[in-house]
Amino acid sequence: MKRLPIYTFALAINLGIIPVLGQEDSISIEAETVVEETKAIEDTVLNPQKRAGKLFVGVDIFNPAVSFFTEKQGGQAMVSYNVYKKWNAVAEVGFEKNHYDELDWDIDVNGLYFKLGFNYFLSQDYEDASNGFYAGARFAYAAYKQTVNQYPIRVSGNQVDEYGSLPEANVSAYWVEILAGARVRLIGNFYVDVSVRPEIYAGSKKQEGLDPLVIPGYGKDIGPINFSMFWGITYKLF
Repeated sequence: MKRLPIYTFALAINLGIIPVLGQEDSISIEAETVVEETKAIEDTVLNPQKRAGKLFVGVDIFNPAVSFFTEKQGGQAMVSYNVYKKWNAVAEVGFEKNHYDELDWDIDVNGLYFKLGFNYFLSQDYEDASNGFYAGARFAYAAYKQTVNQYPIRVSGNQVDEYGSLPEANVSAYWVEILAGARVRLIGNFYVDVSVRPEIYAGSKKQEGLDPLVIPGYGKDIGPINFSMFWGITYKLF
């Protein structure tokens, strides 16, 4: 009969230990969860591959490649800076030398063009937020020299009666670009950046009232809408 109090005491101890052990297991699981979530946040914030880059610099390699097959020569460089979340401010500058020789016109141009605008990332890669698809816009301005070697003069009807020419002059033009593109990591901090750009001609400073037929950075056969492409290699500085 004396053993009964001993058994009762042992049972009470066991019943008291079980909830304590259960609480310890729960605390341990919650602690592991917090550690994993903290590590995931640190990976996203601190890991330079997962975090979107702030500053990119790059060069276009499409137009230099095209120069081997056309009369257009030149190049373009760009800088992109992440200003807020998915918004990136972009500045581009280029030089182009081109020649127009069609429909009795013969024109030489060469000069600089500047583009300023933004990219907004529509989607970003989880593993590397610098990868993704974006849409954007640019306001572009070209300041260049133009020499009209020959232009047709029509006095009656559509027949060319004679030709004229104009000396070199400083002219300018401006337009707007709406673009869609993507940036994909190539290796290390190098990325491929590709965008297609419908261009909307806005106006120009004309030479002797003649509408421009070729504009650096815009293209030939000037109309209300043109198309260009940026196919470049960019480097993430940080």
